[in-house]
Amino acid sequence: MRNGWVETTLGEISEVIGGGTPSTAIAEYWDGNIVWLTPTEITSQDGKVISDSIRKITDLGFRNSGAQMLPKDSVILTSRASVGYVALSGIDLCTNQGFQSLVPKESVLAKFLMFWIQQNRPEFESRSAGSTFKEISKSNVKSIKLSIPALPEQKRIVDLISSVDSYIEALQQQLESAKRSRNAVLHELLTAGRDDWEYKTLSDICEVRDGTHDSPKPSHEGFALVTSKNIKDGKLDLQSAYLISPQDYIEVNKRSKVEQFNLLISMIGTIGEVIVVEVEPNFAIKNVGLLKSTEPILSRYLCHYLGSQLGKNSISLSVSGSTQKFISLGKLRVLPILYPPRQNQKAIVDTMSFFDQQISKNLEVATRIKNLRSSLLSDLLSGEHEIPASYDKVMGAA
Repeated sequence: MRNGWVETTLGEISEVIGGGTPSTAIAEYWDGNIVWLTPTEITSQDGKVISDSIRKITDLGFRNSGAQMLPKDSVILTSRASVGYVALSGIDLCTNQGFQSLVPKESVLAKFLMFWIQQNRPEFESRSAGSTFKEISKSNVKSIKLSIPALPEQKRIVDLISSVDSYIEALQQQLESAKRSRNAVLHELLTAGRDDWEYKTLSDICEVRDGTHDSPKPSHEGFALVTSKNIKDGKLDLQSAYLISPQDYIEVNKRSKVEQFNLLISMIGTIGEVIVVEVEPNFAIKNVGLLKSTEPILSRYLCHYLGSQLGKNSISLSVSGSTQKFISLGKLRVLPILYPPRQNQKAIVDTMSFFDQQISKNLEVATRIKNLRSSLLSDLLSGEHEIPASYDKVMGAA
């Protein structure tokens, strides 16, 4: 560790403050002007500056909540369930009891502290305990050790990482813009139909089945069992699927064997997530819709249509359930599908492929920069690496 760095604890360089919740049975405590945060609002905005909340409380509610006011530029730290997520307070605000937030003292910059916690989230998670949900205590937070440099060096680190974050944010905006353009073009193509375009039910186009309704026992080795939660954002996540034995795999596939170019569509929970199985599969499915098309152009067209606004609207009209939403196999089979001639299907597939390739490239760049940020921050926080003086000249000229 270089000269100028000192070892300390979070409790020595900040005041750790918890939160509280007013009684939800008293209407006068709610819908006021005081920002009151819950952990889910931080996990979705990790590393951001937060100045608003989904719900707000009144001054009377604040005085009867056990919450404490956090000044602007406090480090808001989640301490329950999702532990170790952070944001900066853009205004004076308070939180519920799922936080152990930090008010930095003069020896540390708030943003440096936030970056340090982001990089060391596993430390907070490892110190968490609890059976129903994990939680880290105030005393545990205060005892966590860290090394910090003098304020000028903290500022240099903060400025460098913030510049990388600005670039990542710009890439993310470009990515979202590309997705909007892609979806707008798809909608335009689908609504420009001619007289030879027609509506068919899904079962008129291909055989429609679903996966097993049984619950095979998890196995230490074998084959992945895919459920609706493993299908998200056009991707199939086999890493989070649990394994079933070869015997159960064979049994499940008697009902619903997945083949290359078949489509999978989520039927429970988050409904309508759809993918084409582009490679030879080696998994089984449970409570997932299986569209048995094996023709690549048709399968990809159906995937684009079901993922379009037109397709989503049709799916939403077929959803049932109150506590847990689902679409039944019967309703999936009669889902109306706009069905153009094959040459038009191919034109739509080719156009969307161009957009999707560009989006994929942009996503790869953003992922690489995020990984670079993590490595850079780790090096800078180790105290073993120094930002070169040339960086200061660049920042001064900016």
